[in-house]
Amino acid sequence: MMAAMVKAALAAICVFTLSATVYLSASLLILRPPRANYQQWSFVATAILVQGVLTLFATRAGSSKGVRYAAAAGGAAIAAFGASTVYSTFSGPHFEGYALVLGAAMIVQGPLTLTVLPFQPLPPFQPQNR
Repeated sequence: MMAAMVKAALAAICVFTLSATVYLSASLLILRPPRANYQQWSFVATAILVQGVLTLFATRAGSSKGVRYAAAAGGAAIAAFGASTVYSTFSGPHFEGYALVLGAAMIVQGPLTLTVLPFQPLPPFQPQNR
């Protein structure tokens, strides 16, 4: 019961970070702020999107052990990046509310990913008939 709730929380935070990344990317492309670093954001947005989709894919039943471990490693990376984002938002000269919210969401997503994925049971072995 508890595992299902944590898995649902992980799926919800992944959907949130995916949605926030798409929203921020669209606003960046539409508003074209003068200080925007488009190359950096495209790399960061791609990493967040790939990690979120990989995590959602890995949480489904029947995902391989390698996919789950790759998503878990990405969860650790995304948590570290989220912590870096939150720190730079508070310590930098320019406060970015969206960066704070997205960074905090990544800080939550990372440990949830590390909690759920590595310990998810493997699907039962089914021999193939030849």
